[in-house]
Amino acid sequence: MSAPSLTHELDLLKRQFQPFTKTGLSLNGGEVKRLTGRLNLLIRLSRSLETELSIHRLAEDGRAQADALEQVTTDIAGDLILAAEGNVVRPDFTKGSRK
Repeated sequence: MSAPSLTHELDLLKRQFQPFTKTGLSLNGGEVKRLTGRLNLLIRLSRSLETELSIHRLAEDGRAQADALEQVTTDIAGDLILAAEGNVVRPDFTKGSRK
């Protein structure tokens, strides 16, 4: 048996109650207990889907932020390299006073 899906379980509930749209319905304690059990399953399934979706969204946001950060640091590093061009540092190892 496959894992229950939110869509499938909601469809089952709809089909189960559809015949009573015109006539009405009354439930005994056992039927209410089964119904609340199925509703609890639907709550767990929807919570699981919401958690999975939020994790996916956070991961996507993290990738976008990492890409933006990489672009900014690349731009800054490029500016530093360009600013250093033409500047030559020559060490002075001679003894004596320095000017």
